[in-house]
Amino acid sequence: MTRSDQISPPATNSIPPQITDPPHEGPSKHNDEGFPRDVKRNTPPPSEDNSDVSAATFTARKASKLQYISRYMGMELDRTHTDLVLIICGFVAGLVDGLSFNAWGSFSSMQTGNTVFIALGVSGQPEYPAYLWAKSLIALTVFLSSTIFFIQLSRLLNPLRRSTLILSFGTQTAALLVAAILVQLSIVSPRPEDPRAPIEWSQIIPIALLAFQAAGQLCASRLLEYDEVPTVVVTTLLCDLLNDVKLCARPWSANPKRNRRIGAFLALFLGAMTAGGLSKVASMASSLWFAMALKSAITVSWVFWKDGDGRIRPKRGFR
Repeated sequence: MTRSDQISPPATNSIPPQITDPPHEGPSKHNDEGFPRDVKRNTPPPSEDNSDVSAATFTARKASKLQYISRYMGMELDRTHTDLVLIICGFVAGLVDGLSFNAWGSFSSMQTGNTVFIALGVSGQPEYPAYLWAKSLIALTVFLSSTIFFIQLSRLLNPLRRSTLILSFGTQTAALLVAAILVQLSIVSPRPEDPRAPIEWSQIIPIALLAFQAAGQLCASRLLEYDEVPTVVVTTLLCDLLNDVKLCARPWSANPKRNRRIGAFLALFLGAMTAGGLSKVASMASSLWFAMALKSAITVSWVFWKDGDGRIRPKRGFR
């Protein structure tokens, strides 16, 4: 057998076979970390130490906020422009006294008139309305006792402290609110009394409440050291105004006490005039609601009033 007759092996291809990707079978069943997707990793539960730390942090933040609020409410306020607040109180006094005298025949703020009514009652005068002296006596008694209450409370808590003024005017607002509700719900007659009719003793409640709040604003004028704005008295105010040697001083800003006295007188006059107008075009309770709204605005204003350093908000490092 010749060499050519031998069967030679088939020639192999020198090009290596190409590796093809397997057919796409959908998303991988493993996540990026090599774990099967249907197998949940065992994550350890939060430790009790971490929970304690979170609770302690929350408690510390809450205590810090409470301390901040306590410091803020305990700051003494700047008296600058508080005379404007007292002039508004004079307007409230006019509203309240105009309503009280027109509806119930006695005053709530002006105790001079009540003193005269009490003195006339000794001789049984006036004959009508009956027991006018009794209503005036109750108003005067409540006013005197309320003055002691507001003065002593303010001295105990520091009269210029923010929380003291908020408490004082908030209490006055509450008294006006109760009086307005009593009249609005007709628990107290919403109509002016008939002088010849028997006395309605329920009138004593709003009279006492209005005298109570009047004492509060008078004490505020003394504690804020603006004696020239008594808010409830006109006689001494006009006397001091006319006795002022700088009554005609120019420019207008040269005599601030004169300006405050004029403003207080006009405010009280306009308040009484407003009470008379509201009693004709609206209900008797409208004057009380108006007075309560003004006192509420004053109460809220103390929250944002500047402190003695001229700041509206205390610094975090305040001590």
